[in-house]
Amino acid sequence: MDVVTALLWLLVLHAGLGAVDTIVSHEWRERLPHRSWAAGELALHSARSVAFVVIFCGLAWYEWHGALGWLIVAVVLLEYAITIGDSVVEDRTRRLSVLERSNHMLLALNTGAYASLLVLQVATEWRHAPTSLVAAGHPPLLVATLTFAAVMVAAWAVRDGVASLRMRSTAGSKFGDGLQEQPWPPRRLD
Repeated sequence: MDVVTALLWLLVLHAGLGAVDTIVSHEWRERLPHRSWAAGELALHSARSVAFVVIFCGLAWYEWHGALGWLIVAVVLLEYAITIGDSVVEDRTRRLSVLERSNHMLLALNTGAYASLLVLQVATEWRHAPTSLVAAGHPPLLVATLTFAAVMVAAWAVRDGVASLRMRSTAGSKFGDGLQEQPWPPRRLD
């Protein structure tokens, strides 16, 4: 298996872990879109989802040659920075369940793995080619799976972004001074 195919399979794993985090932890257990104190977290989730749309589609459909290779690496680094910010916000506003915390650890490990493979590919192969996006010929199953993941993530980016904006406007009109954090310590989930 070549480096890019391994990278794409890790992205499929990431999409699956992310779906569990979103559906089970954020939607079902926490009901974040219905919690006014979660507006900041949802805004971060929306921004991160946009980055994943670029990562999933960008790597499934294209090879990022020359300087563009470092651009897709920058998108991955941006996603990681958003995730770090999200972790800080989560720790300030709620207590995560064992499932959610464990899933976040797996997502972080997987991010390190796929980011390492991406940097390896850019540093050893793509950077030497003329700067351009080149259509990739990856296995159709991988392309279809990551494209489907990107569509779903894009839908959730809109959903989380709209929920965050709705909460911010509602909180501003009700409280005058913006959103309040959930009381500390938050309820115990595990």
